[in-house]
Amino acid sequence: MLSPRFFTWASPQIQPLEMNEDLTRMPHLIIVPCHSIWNQFSQTDGTPNLGHLPEQWFLAPFQLEGNDHLAFIKHGLHAILHLVKDVSNQSVVVFSGSQTKLLAGCISEGQSYYFLMWRLINQVYQDEGLFPNDFPDDILKLLKDIKAIMMLRSISVQTLFTSLVTTEDFALDSFENLLFSLYRFKQFVGVFARKITIIGFGFKEKRFLRLHAKAIDFPIKNIQYVAVDPAPTNYDSIKLKAYYDELDSLEFHNALNIFSSDWYGSKTALKTKKKARNPFKRINNYEDVRLFELKDAIENDEVFFETYIKGKMPWSPPSDS
Repeated sequence: MLSPRFFTWASPQIQPLEMNEDLTRMPHLIIVPCHSIWNQFSQTDGTPNLGHLPEQWFLAPFQLEGNDHLAFIKHGLHAILHLVKDVSNQSVVVFSGSQTKLLAGCISEGQSYYFLMWRLINQVYQDEGLFPNDFPDDILKLLKDIKAIMMLRSISVQTLFTSLVTTEDFALDSFENLLFSLYRFKQFVGVFARKITIIGFGFKEKRFLRLHAKAIDFPIKNIQYVAVDPAPTNYDSIKLKAYYDELDSLEFHNALNIFSSDWYGSKTALKTKKKARNPFKRINNYEDVRLFELKDAIENDEVFFETYIKGKMPWSPPSDS
């Protein structure tokens, strides 16, 4: 079993980063930025609800073409696979996403991913033969790999989901996925993470590394991004390229272009998006995040960064790096 000392770090505050510090021994935050809500109450003609069918999710129309729901499952399972492979016992998975769907009721994206992963891993432990014939082979293989490592390391399903995996239930966009997950890790573990792995869509990597990490002064060399992309069915190479090109174009116009001129989501466009994604009017409870919650828009993001963020965050790199 995992040593209980992992969950009782003594220091409540992270120490300054050392230039030669070993990344493999750092407190490690694995973030899954969530994109939808699994409908655990969905019933489909006797087929078990394992999240593998689109009707078992609250999906937006644009999420159907690429079978995005299957990518969501893979994001969660790849995160857990990274976790159980970490023999240093320094990793925690955080599923991040708020209560964004009115029809889903008061369940967060993060909670729905969490409970779906628990159901899937329970299922593979109980009987691998119980998975329906239409369950994707690549996802089943991921589950078998996770089970094999958990059994080898004597990690029980209960321990996994009560001590090593948690949720962050307030983030309304990708910037908040990163920032709030850092504070949630601190709540859960007792110290801030020094390294991060993000599991998500490949076309979103630039916004996390070039914009969000920079905006909060988290050292980019301590972030790994693992891309798991949507996969449309029965597309030839030409149509598939057009599909991914369109994703890149949408990402530039709807995210990169906007966040590059609004690092902290304080201006109208991003604030309006977040308001629309918060039908239950949830307010985060992270004490230290107040710095980023301003009543008025930030006039100059670079000046704000230089004045309040650079070198001042608990995870900021040393000034001589």
